[in-house]
Amino acid sequence: MLLFLALSVYAQDVPDRVHPRQVFVDRDASPDGSDRVIFVDLLTGEQRDTLILGDRYTMLSNAVLYWDTTLNQPVLLSPDLSVRPHPFIELPQGARRVDWLISPDQQMIAWTITSGAPEALSTQTWIAHVDGTNRREVFVDGAHASIRAFPFAFDVNGTILYMDYQPDAIGDFAPLRQYAGLFAVDLASGTAEQLPGEPGCFCGASITAGRFVRLTLADGLSGFNVRLIELASGAEWIIPSLNLTGFSQGGDVTIAPDGAQAIYTLAQVRGFGTAQQSVQTVFVLVDLINRTQRVLTEPANTWFRPVAWTEDSRALLVTNPTLDGTWKIDVTDGSLRLIADASYLGSLIPVASAP
Repeated sequence: MLLFLALSVYAQDVPDRVHPRQVFVDRDASPDGSDRVIFVDLLTGEQRDTLILGDRYTMLSNAVLYWDTTLNQPVLLSPDLSVRPHPFIELPQGARRVDWLISPDQQMIAWTITSGAPEALSTQTWIAHVDGTNRREVFVDGAHASIRAFPFAFDVNGTILYMDYQPDAIGDFAPLRQYAGLFAVDLASGTAEQLPGEPGCFCGASITAGRFVRLTLADGLSGFNVRLIELASGAEWIIPSLNLTGFSQGGDVTIAPDGAQAIYTLAQVRGFGTAQQSVQTVFVLVDLINRTQRVLTEPANTWFRPVAWTEDSRALLVTNPTLDGTWKIDVTDGSLRLIADASYLGSLIPVASAP
C-alpha cells in the first residue's frame, strides 16, 4: 500500500489509542464477500486489518461506524480491531432501515429511522453528540409512498440539519449521489422549510460553509447549470452549463474546504441495464468565486467517486466502486494518479470522549 499522508515513523511515546490513522478497504477480499478493512498508523506505519461483512463505512474520531450486513445493525470497529454495536443507534423492531450523518467537526450525529410499507413510509430523525449526550428527536415525517427523509448536511453552527426527500432505495444503487427535494430542519424548533428552488431534478447537490451548490437541468437536456446560493444572505447565481451532448447524469457534488471551488461528475450512459451498457464520465470543476465551470478530466470508461479533498484544496481523492485503489485528481491540470492500492475511507483523529 502506498501512503500519501504519512506523518512520522516514530511514535515518540504517544499512547496508541490517540495515534492518528488512515483507513482503507479492499472490497470482496474473501470468497464470502467480506471486506478487508485496514488501519494504518500514521506515527509508526503499523498496519492492522480485519475481515468484515459491512457497508456504509463512516469515519468517527476513534472508530469506523458501519452497517453490519450479518447483524443488521450499526457497528463500531476500533483500530485495535474490536467490534461492538453502536451504543445508541439501532434498527428498532419492525423498522426498515437506519441512515446516519456525522457533522464536519465530528461532534454531532444525526440518524433517521424509516418504517412502514413501501407505499407508506414514515421517518423519525434524531440528533445527539457523538458520545450520546443531548439525544433528542427533531423531525417526524410521513407517511409517503416510496419516499423517505434522509439526512444530508449540518450547517456550520450545528443549528440546522439539511435533509432530502429521497426516493426509497434509489440512493443505494445509483452510481452517483443525487437528491430530489432538499429542505432545512431547525434543530431548536423542529420546523422544516424547503431550500430555495426545491424540489428540483434528481441531481447532485452539496452544502459546505454556508454555500449551497445545486445542479439543475439545462434547456434541451444539454447538461447541467450550477445554482450557487449563499444561504445566509440568499444571494444566488446561475453558472451556465457546458452543453456536453449526451452527458445526462450529474451528481457527486463536493465543495472544497476553502469554499472557492466545487467538483461534480457528469456521466453518459448507453444501453442502461443491458449487457451492452457502457459509461463515460468526466469531472467538472466549478469556480465558485468567478462563477464558471469547465471540464477538469479526460473522459473515463468507469465510475470514480469523490472521497475527500486534500487540506490545501488543490486535489481531490477518489475511489472506484468496482476496483480497489485510491486516485488523486490535481485540480490545476486534471491529472489522475494512483496513490494507494486500497480504497481510502478516511482518517481517524482520536479524541478521548468519542464512542
